[in-house]
Amino acid sequence: MTCKPNVAALAALSLLAACGSNDNNDHDNHNGNHNGNHPPAAQPRYQATIQRTSYGIPHIEAKDEAGLGFGIGYAYAEDNACLLASEIATVNGDRSRHFGPDLASSENPDFAVNNLDSDFFFRQWNDDAIVQEAWQAQPAEVQALMRGYAAGFNHYLAERGVAGLPQACRNGSWVRPMTELDLIRLMRRTGMTAMGWIGHIGATQPPGQGSTPAPAAARTRQPVRLPPPRLTASNAVAIGREASADGGGMLLGQPHLPWGDAQRFYQLHLTIPGKMDVMGATLPGLPAVGIGFTRDFAWTHTTDTSAHATVYALQLDRQDPTRYIVDGQSRPMLRRTITVPVKHPDGSMGTRSRTLYSTGDGPLFSHPEGLAWTSTTAYVLRDANAVNHRVVAQWYRMNLAKSLAELKDANLRLAGNPWNNTIAADRAGNTLMMNVSPIANLPDDALAGCVVPELSELAKAGLYVLDGSRAACAWRNEPGAPQPGTVPASRLPVLERRDYVQNANDSAWLSNPAAPLAGFPALVSRDSEEQGARTRLALSELAARLGKGRLTPADLREMALDNKVYLAPLLLPDLLAWCGTAGATAELATGCAGLAAWTGDAGLDAGIGLPYFTATMLDTLAMPGAWSVPFDPDDPVHTPRGLNYRDPAISQQLADSLAGVVGLFERAGIAADARLRDFQVSRRGGPAVPIHGGEGALGIFNTIDVVAEPHDGRFEVRGGTTYVQVVGFGADGPRAEALLAYSQSADPASPHHADQTQRFSRREWITLPFTAAEIAADPALKKRVISSSN
Repeated sequence: MTCKPNVAALAALSLLAACGSNDNNDHDNHNGNHNGNHPPAAQPRYQATIQRTSYGIPHIEAKDEAGLGFGIGYAYAEDNACLLASEIATVNGDRSRHFGPDLASSENPDFAVNNLDSDFFFRQWNDDAIVQEAWQAQPAEVQALMRGYAAGFNHYLAERGVAGLPQACRNGSWVRPMTELDLIRLMRRTGMTAMGWIGHIGATQPPGQGSTPAPAAARTRQPVRLPPPRLTASNAVAIGREASADGGGMLLGQPHLPWGDAQRFYQLHLTIPGKMDVMGATLPGLPAVGIGFTRDFAWTHTTDTSAHATVYALQLDRQDPTRYIVDGQSRPMLRRTITVPVKHPDGSMGTRSRTLYSTGDGPLFSHPEGLAWTSTTAYVLRDANAVNHRVVAQWYRMNLAKSLAELKDANLRLAGNPWNNTIAADRAGNTLMMNVSPIANLPDDALAGCVVPELSELAKAGLYVLDGSRAACAWRNEPGAPQPGTVPASRLPVLERRDYVQNANDSAWLSNPAAPLAGFPALVSRDSEEQGARTRLALSELAARLGKGRLTPADLREMALDNKVYLAPLLLPDLLAWCGTAGATAELATGCAGLAAWTGDAGLDAGIGLPYFTATMLDTLAMPGAWSVPFDPDDPVHTPRGLNYRDPAISQQLADSLAGVVGLFERAGIAADARLRDFQVSRRGGPAVPIHGGEGALGIFNTIDVVAEPHDGRFEVRGGTTYVQVVGFGADGPRAEALLAYSQSADPASPHHADQTQRFSRREWITLPFTAAEIAADPALKKRVISSSN
């Protein structure tokens, strides 16, 4: 690996800054003063102006991409230096070196991956050769952005020195100057499809060599329950001229991501005069706006249902479990021995080595619940995003776009958005929905014969396990595709409307029911299938609101945060009817009383019936026959509905689930008359802030996920609504209101660690200043020019 943590180098940078700067609150000049006895100072290599407005939002302006990247890296470091330094250690496979092998990695805790397995994974995924290949693939402008970003981050480190960093990483061995290749590694982590399987890939070993796979016979007897490859979701609604009150476009974007460090959004505004003017939010190490708006259009993303990755079941050579058979021929797996530096509990250093296996399709992947490496079968993951080097270039081109047409063209030409739909609206009242990204190319007729029969239930959930023993099951190459084995963008779902488009993580089928997108390959988008509750909420809400008149931004803000629970009126009456027939145990009596008192929403004053309803329904609706009215593809918004509580198996599940959640709350000491504000909170190192919202599967736009077990009688938020924006357009520019649910900074000492979180709790939206006049009028405005010749 390159560019290891080096405290001495960081100290040298600090000394350089101290000797070469003339620092004040308004301007940095690292070229030195000059007079008649000295030659004039050279022009700075990097320069940017940073204006911070309320809530710490930076507005960054530079004359070129290098300066803009410099400003982004510096501003981001001011708010999240420790976070970024930690993530750099993660994507370089260096966490065990600094934190020990056994602690949880910085990935989402639901993934349950320790530092050692994470390190092995990233040293394989971010191999130096593929990182260099990705760097060389970047356009010159993107390379300039990345070099500038690294320089800006390093400039901040040099100013502060190791002892001047925030408490979380002060004097930390993992804090070091970064390079542009670190940004490539971060890009590759952002783009990967199978983020949830990092630990399973990094730990995969042949049978009997460090892993404990279930025998093949056990696999066929037990249902396969794999974790999802990603824990990301979103809502998006774009309103066009035929549905808006002012005839212009409007957009709601509401991504749902983990509230941890790896995918933490950050608000910013980027300007290169005459070339770029864009505002919104980005992810760690991404030197572009990922979700946002310009003067003329706004866009957002939702996690799509397309197959960006598939798993191949390998038929192993009977003589050697590290060889596999394709069309009757035995082939050796590729193998690579990786050594990871490891910090021992006593502070001494050692190493751990592991041989990881792969094929030309990708790394070996093993999971004990159904996809274990046995003496006869192994599994390999092919991920289109492993060689998608266009991620940053895609968002850079979107940031440059001057119109919705240019935004559309940028996506169709690059198809670099790794796993998202794009939903957009412009000031003229046009809307756009694009399911365009790198998607596995295998026609339905070939797919049907390639899915492993005993694992076909996984295909219903979007994970396709294919027969790896036949070359005929390989992804197909096709002219016009963005990369080998993927579907050409010209054959992917795109919808343009003047009324509305929407997506809430179902397929592209019902983006607008008036123009269903049907007939695409199953790996791209499936139609005539049951829709999720958030999609049904979006479509029913739009129909109801449009039935009363054209929509305004207030309608979209209400949809985002009104905490309506779509399934409550569909199921709660039947659940209460079941309560009348249930046994009279103390737990069921308590549970039914809580359900009866619940108002049916997920606001802060929602009673304890909300978590009772959540746990009971999530368990029960997963059972076959739980609905009394099944799904009807001719009525996809209103079906399924009703609870089949008279069925004995359903009734028993209701009783078990309700008793279980009542017991959990009683053991936690949560009173029967508690309100959501009392037990659903965000602390993150500071005072508890009550958080409204609930489980998205119930049809709650304001999705909020919490930890499974309470602490001190409270459940900590672990994910859900992150950056939410509603954008319309006025005569003078965009009118954007937004909230960043966890605020700008991960540092508990920052004034911007919880300021927006408190506003989110109160549902008080922030108006984002975009024009020069709006920025100048902000009461918290602070301006600084930064520059460096390094």
